[in-house]
Order: sequence, then C-alpha cells, then structure tokens
Amino acid sequence: MTRRGSRVESAATAPAVFLLLLVAAAARAQANVGSVEIGAGGGRFFGGSFAAGSTNLADHRLGADDDILQGFWLGTQLTTDWGLEVAVRRTVTHVVEPAAGIAPREPAVAKFIPATVELSGIRSLRRGNFLPYAGFGVGMMNVEFDTDDPAVRDVNRVCFSATLGARFYATRWLGFRIDLRERTTYLGKRREGFDRGWADYGRWLFNSELLAGLFLSFGGH
Repeated sequence: MTRRGSRVESAATAPAVFLLLLVAAAARAQANVGSVEIGAGGGRFFGGSFAAGSTNLADHRLGADDDILQGFWLGTQLTTDWGLEVAVRRTVTHVVEPAAGIAPREPAVAKFIPATVELSGIRSLRRGNFLPYAGFGVGMMNVEFDTDDPAVRDVNRVCFSATLGARFYATRWLGFRIDLRERTTYLGKRREGFDRGWADYGRWLFNSELLAGLFLSFGGH
C-alpha cells in the first residue's frame, strides 16, 4: 500500500474510532454520587385558569394562556438513587377571557408573568447512560399581572409539583434532559361572596410544563 493510500485510510478510520470512543464513554456515563449538575432549557407553559373571585381582574373565571417557558436548574446526586434539585422557571403570557368553539376569540385582560423557584427530591432509575426519574417539589410562585394600573401588585404563593422526566448522558459531563411537571399553586381565599371554605377548589391554580435542555455534570465518585 502506498503512503498516500495509508493516509486516506487513516483519515477515513479516524471518525469511526472517535464515534466508538464516544459511544463507550456514553455507556459508562451516569449521575455519580456527589456530582453536581447545572442545566438550562426551554419548553412550553400550559396555563390553567383563575376561578371567579380569585383575582381582582374580573368577577368571572379567567384563563391563563399557553406560552414559551424558560428555565434553569442546579442539582446534586446525594445517593445512587436520590438527588436534590433547585429549579427556576419563568413564562411571559396573558390571562384571557375564556371562549369556546373553533378559532375562539379570547381577548387578553392582562399580561401574566409566573416565575417559580422550587426545591425537589428526585428518584432516578439507572439504565446505563439513560436515567428516567420522578420527583416531588415545593417552592414559591411569583404571581405577577402587568396592567396599566400601577396599584396592581404581584404576590408570592406556595406551590407544589410532581415531575416525570429522563436524562440522557452523551458523555460523562454532558447530557440532554426532558422534564414534564404538574404544578398546583395556592392562591389564597377568594373574595367575599365567592369563597367556599378551606376545601374550595377555586383557591388553587393548576398548570403543566414541558421543558427540555442541556446540562453539564461535574465531580462525584
């Protein structure tokens, strides 16, 4: 074989060798105990509805519109199966007048900017470099309505969440994650004439979120 042919063969073989090394690294990659994970991503906020009397914007039910979701998270793997995570998420959307039918007209009442900070316990199942997980969290939602009236203030309310998702490690330190989260936020008592006591379903805001993003993982053993 000529020297030129050897160089061509080496150039053709190099990508295959690199791919094999990458696959081998991915097969060994997992969330090691003591590792720290930081990531960011985007997705979709699926809004719920505000019951009549739960806000001062209207005397009837208002809908929270779906919109783009952004967020980041910081977590650590405490044991082989359990981890702890802090997640911060924010959406800029609107509260709208609800309507039915095909192509409904839903006028915006105000801009709605929900922002959450949550602490969650995460239980992972190890499947090589693929880690499905489930978790429960508690935190705060900043409920902000942006209107022309400067007297309208934002408030912080406690929220609870349940999450299902999965992490895929491309290498020991780099991966992809998808996260589906169901959240319920306690808004407090509705206005007089609307509230039905401590079991009132209208005191709560329910929403869903789907977020995907990339993460980096450091340390651990």
